[in-house]
Amino acid sequence: MNDEKEFLSTPVPMKERRSFTSVGFVWVGWCISVSAFLTGGNIAKGSSFSQTVFSILLANLILAVIGTLCGLVGYRTGLTTYSAMKMIFGRKGSTIVNVVNGISLMSFIGVLMASFATYLKQLYPSFPSTLALILFACCITLSSINGMKGLSILSNIAAPLLWALLALCLVLTLVNHGGFAPVLAWVPEQGNEISFMAAMSLAIATWVGGAGKTADLTRFSKKKSHIVGGAILGYIAGSGLFELIAAICAISSGESNIVIVMARFGLIIPAVIILTLALWTTTDNNIYSASLAFGDMSEILGLKIPRKVWVVVNVLIALVVSMTGVASDFSSFLSFFGTIAGPFAGIMLAHFYLVCRPGAKKYFVPENFSVPGFVGWILSFALSNVLHFNTFYAVISGIVIYFLSAMLFNKVIKLQQKGVEFEIPEVEQ
Repeated sequence: MNDEKEFLSTPVPMKERRSFTSVGFVWVGWCISVSAFLTGGNIAKGSSFSQTVFSILLANLILAVIGTLCGLVGYRTGLTTYSAMKMIFGRKGSTIVNVVNGISLMSFIGVLMASFATYLKQLYPSFPSTLALILFACCITLSSINGMKGLSILSNIAAPLLWALLALCLVLTLVNHGGFAPVLAWVPEQGNEISFMAAMSLAIATWVGGAGKTADLTRFSKKKSHIVGGAILGYIAGSGLFELIAAICAISSGESNIVIVMARFGLIIPAVIILTLALWTTTDNNIYSASLAFGDMSEILGLKIPRKVWVVVNVLIALVVSMTGVASDFSSFLSFFGTIAGPFAGIMLAHFYLVCRPGAKKYFVPENFSVPGFVGWILSFALSNVLHFNTFYAVISGIVIYFLSAMLFNKVIKLQQKGVEFEIPEVEQ
């Protein structure tokens, strides 16, 4: 696909929209990642089995709801997350938001890339980590540089294969570690317990950033039902299922990383396949999303920089992050990332479902900087860090603070802003 077919700042027309499986499997590939292994293991370490199950399922159900609602914005407008942000932060103001979102995504991908090198080193100690990172960077560049077409081709292959290998890993783990009885009887060691909300927040933090950016995928959807189906596939059958299996493996074998579990059974090649595909399908989606953010920013600033160039730049940023040791404290990084990304998801929900009339045919796009948007974001981010909010509360704070900010400036102060109206394209309502 060329840049024109990626529709960086214009709505995706109905004739260019894709089937459910095309978009749905991309969603699955996006949500299946090594981060799910780490999250599932961390939750199981401090939770009983019943708390583990319910916290993971509820967290991913919440993510599916957030992803669906944000995805419906993309479906109705046909716009990327970053083009839709213009309505909230203003046309020029959205450039700041896009840069922050893009860098945050690259940092997150850098952490995942570092995980790839670490686990590959465990499987093949003699393989140079730097070379592994460079080869992996080339792989994700190959698929993400081709836009939705590249993401779809890879995910259609990777998703079924990952599900099959996941099932194999679960069966082998249970057969070799006493079956399901020890899992059902599991309780965490004294002093390691975590609360239900803490467990749920950890699972939400894993993909709340992605849930707020689902418009990047769903703008290519033909029907509203495809968004709901994609969210269920991605968060319940994707990240939720992987987190749950990782938790079971952690309880049974003491190791949550499915890659390591497979290696212990002597299945090195399947372990490498899981590691590579689980990370590849996540990183290329995020690279693609970040390229949309920077591409939209460059168009606003009048810069003629193709999206494919931004893909390469984004990969290089992630590569640098992966070599700086940020991945050494994965849980802390997820929490910080959640306080940045969480408010964005909440602000988008508040704008399109509370401040503006749901189903509106037109939306106002401020020309410069929208005060309510920046007040909502800055206060939500500050409050989340000062009060040490978990990610779920970061989303809620984004909803509440932006809504109150918009009411104050639009209804009470009656702030006057220059701008234009964006008319919603015709789609199935």
